[in-house]
Amino acid sequence: MGLAWGLAGAFVSALAYGAATVLQAIGASRTKDSGGQGVDPRLLIRVLSQLPFVIGLGLDTFGLVANLVALEELPLFAVQAIVNCSLAVTALLAVPLLSARLSRNDWIAVGTVVAGLILVGISAGAESPVHTGRATHWGVLAAVALLITLAFVAVWRLGGNSVVLGALAGSLFGAFAVCVRILPDLRPTALVTDPAFYAGLAASITAFLFFTTALQRGSVTLATAMLVVGETAVPALLGVTLFHDHARSGFVPVAVVGFVCAVGGAVALSRFGEAGAETHAPGPAPHHHDVPA
Repeated sequence: MGLAWGLAGAFVSALAYGAATVLQAIGASRTKDSGGQGVDPRLLIRVLSQLPFVIGLGLDTFGLVANLVALEELPLFAVQAIVNCSLAVTALLAVPLLSARLSRNDWIAVGTVVAGLILVGISAGAESPVHTGRATHWGVLAAVALLITLAFVAVWRLGGNSVVLGALAGSLFGAFAVCVRILPDLRPTALVTDPAFYAGLAASITAFLFFTTALQRGSVTLATAMLVVGETAVPALLGVTLFHDHARSGFVPVAVVGFVCAVGGAVALSRFGEAGAETHAPGPAPHHHDVPA
């Protein structure tokens, strides 16, 4: 489909995920937290009784489709940097919907994100599908299974506070992006026989559970910042080192500056994850990101 479709998909995904965050924050804050210090999978059923959350889930699904298009056409560093700037969308929507206020520093952060997006878009080159063997796909499935197991152990040992949950969700969302990047064919008949598809599905569902639980608990400033780093920096590094993703010839410095501006500005805006709590409930609302998130 080409570079233009990939960029369009990434930007549409960021818009959809950013809007979904605000709506899901409202819905999750109205739902009882029964997970204690851990996580309760039944939460994913209970939040479906809240209309704002359902609408947000619809936007997530739309954003996911756009994200898949982007991941097929662009390097991971470009897609993750653009998509994670949904934080800027959340911040802007929090003003009319959650009565949040943007300070001068917040507007500077939004401007930094926009500048970073422009630089990333200028530097991104079209990517060909990654060709990996079936053994690699099975290895990714095993790695994701291990990551999920370690995530639940971490929650058991460290407690299910919003910081821990946010960090774990970020790593799992990052794993999802890597899984999609190595899928050679998105046709349903090919997906059902590919271990990487099931790895991505498991990673995204588990990340969504952790992220939804984090919506209900404590301050998520650090959690959101860690989530952005986890689902952006790690996949970008793997894309460059393992999948040979690259910027356009001569645009590597532009890509680096754009990536740093986009992610740095998003982290600076992470406090808007708490906007929902100020208006609706003690449980704050972090940003959303690249999956049925």
